[in-house]
Amino acid sequence: MSILTNIPNSMTALLAVILLAGCVASEPTDPALYARAEAAIQRAVEAGAEEHAPVELRFAMERLRFAQEVAADREDYELSAWRAEEAELNAELAYVKTQAGLARAREDQALREVEQLQQDIRVEFGEENLE
Repeated sequence: MSILTNIPNSMTALLAVILLAGCVASEPTDPALYARAEAAIQRAVEAGAEEHAPVELRFAMERLRFAQEVAADREDYELSAWRAEEAELNAELAYVKTQAGLARAREDQALREVEQLQQDIRVEFGEENLE
């Protein structure tokens, strides 16, 4: 007689799910997760995130490093996968914040140029010719 015959069906199903989750969680972290995070970090760095989004970039780098350490040292692949995904998201945030900062800088420069042109017109032609 099997041990499972004395356990109700719902408990058997729950036990099966737990065992399956344990098997899935014990598989090594997909290297593609690390590669995507590394690529996102590189993209953010190349965009200028070190200047425009240093906190988000640092978080991304720390999360990726932690993901790799946790997989290697503790073999906690589920946590490793979560941290790798978190690293990718932080790097993407750093990239977007960098793009926004660069766009603001371009806008500010354009406004300064317009103001300078208006000033030049005032000096050259008088205030009434600005309209």
